[in-house]
Amino acid sequence: MVSVSLRNVCLDYPLYGAYDFSLKRRLLGHLIREPGEMRIIRAVDDVTIEAEAGARIGLAGPNGSGKSTLLRLIAGVYPPSSGSVALKGSVVPLLGLNAGVNLDFVAEDNIALLLRISGHKPSRAVIDEIWAFTELEERMRRLPLRMFSSGMLMRVLFATATAFPADILLLDEWLSVVDEHFAEKAQERLLNMVSQAAIVIIASHDQPLLRRTCTSIINLDHGRIASTITVEPPATHAHELREKRA
Repeated sequence: MVSVSLRNVCLDYPLYGAYDFSLKRRLLGHLIREPGEMRIIRAVDDVTIEAEAGARIGLAGPNGSGKSTLLRLIAGVYPPSSGSVALKGSVVPLLGLNAGVNLDFVAEDNIALLLRISGHKPSRAVIDEIWAFTELEERMRRLPLRMFSSGMLMRVLFATATAFPADILLLDEWLSVVDEHFAEKAQERLLNMVSQAAIVIIASHDQPLLRRTCTSIINLDHGRIASTITVEPPATHAHELREKRA
C-alpha cells in the first residue's frame, strides 16, 4: 500500500565559521572564539506526517518556513538528523529539474543518465518517446545541452522527469516551463500525473491552488508544523486544476 510516514523528523544544518559578530566578540575574538566553532540551524523541527493513498497535502508558509527543505527530505535528498522517514511506492520528485544534468553531455546521454538516476531503464523506445514529446529537431539529440536555449533545455528535462507515472508525486511550487508554446502541453501532462498519483505533496505560496487541489494544508513556521487545515472537498479533476492558470 502506498504511504508516506514521517515521525518526529528533524533536519539540522551545520554552519561552520558562523560567529557572533557583536562588538564584544570583535574586540575579544581571538580569546573567546574556539577553533572549529560551529552553529546549527534546525531547518525541520519535529515534523510528523502520515499519508496514505488519496492524500493531497499542501505545504504552506512564508519563505524560510521549511517547505522546500521538507520536500527534499521526503525525497531523500537530505537524510534526517533524527526521526524516521518511510515511503512505500515509486516517487517522482519535481523539485528542480537540473539535478543530475551534465551540460557537456549530449541531450540523449543526459536523458539516459536521468532515467538511470530515477531507477528506470533507458531503452531506445523510452528515449524516443521522451524526445518526441519535446518536439525538438531530431539532430539536436546529439548536441550538448550547453548549446540549448533555456526553453529547449526545459523541454528535455521536463519530458524526462515526467516520462513515468508516480505513486508519490512531490512538487515544489506548481512546476512551470519557460517556453510558452510548450506550456499548455506540459501543463496537461503534469495534471495527468497529479490525477494518477496515489499521494501528492505540493509546496506553494498559492493558497487558492492548495485549497483547490489538496485534502489538507500544513502550515509551516521555522520548520515546525504550526497548524493543519482539512480541505473539503479537494479538486481532483483536471478541468478544476486548470483554474490555476486562469
